[in-house]
Amino acid sequence: MKEIKRAKLKRRPSAPGVVLKEIFLDENGITQAQFAKDLSELTSGRVKVSTMKTKLSEVIKGKRAMSAEFAILISKLLGTNPKMWLNLQSSLDLWIAEKELDLAS
Repeated sequence: MKEIKRAKLKRRPSAPGVVLKEIFLDENGITQAQFAKDLSELTSGRVKVSTMKTKLSEVIKGKRAMSAEFAILISKLLGTNPKMWLNLQSSLDLWIAEKELDLAS
C-alpha cells in the first residue's frame, strides 16, 4: 500500500479564541460580556460572570489555552462539538512545539 503524506501546515493554525470571536461571536453580534454572562448562567452561577469574562478574554487574546471544561461550556451554548475546540488548541500547541524544537522542516 502506498504511503500518503499530508502536507504540513506552513502557517500558524488558528487559535480557538480567534475562531470563537470572529466566526461565532462577531458574526452573530454577540458581545463578550453577554457571552460570559451566558457561560456563567450555564454553570448555575458556580462560576462568577467576572471570572468568565476574564477567562473568555484571555482565551480570545491567546493568553490562555482552551481547556476541556471551557470547550464543553462553549459547545453547549453554540451547539458545536467540544472536540472541535480542543482540536484547534491541540493543532496550535503542536505547531508551536515543533517551531520551538525546530523540527518543522
